[in-house]
Amino acid sequence: MVIGILWCVLVSYLWSAHHYWPDADGYLLHVAEGRWVAHPPGYPLFIIMGRLFHAVGLQPYLAVQFASLSLTVAGLGVLYLLMRQLIDQILAQALTAAAAFSWIVLLNVQTGTSHASDLFTVSLLLLAAVRLPSGAHKAWGHDMFFAAALFLCAGFRLTTLLLMLPLCTLVVLMNRRRASFWICCLIGVAAIGLWQSWVIRESGGYEVYSFDAAAMNADNKPSSILLSGLTQTTALNLVRALLWSGVGTLPFLVVAAGSRQWPIPSGSYHALLYGLAASLGPLLGMALYLCTHPGYVVSVIPGAALTAAILASAQWSSFPWRTFGVSVVGVVGLFFLMSPFMPPATKWQAVANGILLQYSAVCTRTGTFSTTARWLRLAGLESEIPSHRVIDLQQEDKWREYFEGVNPARR
Repeated sequence: MVIGILWCVLVSYLWSAHHYWPDADGYLLHVAEGRWVAHPPGYPLFIIMGRLFHAVGLQPYLAVQFASLSLTVAGLGVLYLLMRQLIDQILAQALTAAAAFSWIVLLNVQTGTSHASDLFTVSLLLLAAVRLPSGAHKAWGHDMFFAAALFLCAGFRLTTLLLMLPLCTLVVLMNRRRASFWICCLIGVAAIGLWQSWVIRESGGYEVYSFDAAAMNADNKPSSILLSGLTQTTALNLVRALLWSGVGTLPFLVVAAGSRQWPIPSGSYHALLYGLAASLGPLLGMALYLCTHPGYVVSVIPGAALTAAILASAQWSSFPWRTFGVSVVGVVGLFFLMSPFMPPATKWQAVANGILLQYSAVCTRTGTFSTTARWLRLAGLESEIPSHRVIDLQQEDKWREYFEGVNPARR
């Protein structure tokens, strides 16, 4: 109860009335204008949640903020249930608290972005996976639960389901002999296909949807090692993915490194593989394709927590409490103590702002956010900005001018 109250106090302190992430700007406009989907792949369930909160009287940005908050709270609840499948109550509470106070979760809980849904959907997918029975007998309830988790994951963020393909592949291999599993999965996949066809229709039809998707991929290409090879920009994307994931999951890495649970009990191998796949899959996807802000890292947390739970000792008395506690307090302290250089005086100060320092408690509370290119421009270092980012800056300027024009209070 004390931990829960403290978390609520911190979230209230971090709450900002200013929508400072570009994603939030897009979502709140879709909610305000009564649309059902955003840019490809649509994020329909998140937009629907925002519209529901807006319908009961909340302003558009507050509506998407409450959608993020609700999904975060639900995600922590499901994560705790996942932990309780494997470890005792005290350890489950400790690992769930580590997730709740992760700077990634604290950062995303009120920013009004669909990335907050990843904590809920990936935890739900893992919970459904570890509850699937072994053997070849039928288990319709558990199988339908897994199919429903697949649908929700795709409904909130289709890209997250794509990042979970390694996990889903493992689950299929482990349950390939069960007919009920195949039937339920086929129903789930069919539901996802029908749902996405509705998203495409609401987006303006297939031609509009595919054009917008191609335009987004073209914008992302310079940051993608897969599409552009190793360049200064793609190396920066790689550093962001590794740094944000490392800081965001540090307590779980500490637990895994200090594990005394060897050898792993034979009944836990499946869950361990699921946790590794659910954390390494999105990390690999972000590192090789796109990781422009820490919201992407939310999808790594449930898998890292599950891996730590399996590797943790079954007895709480031998749990690495000291190093675990230091890591949790250290990450929270980093989040609340760091702040960006205002304005940056050098290229490296601008890069530090763009990668880490602006993602802090002070910036969350005051609504401060800029891309690395904007920090470079603020420092008077326009010559250091890559050509493709100059074009992006011009587009961002036009967007902000439009947004401030239709929302004078934003100024």
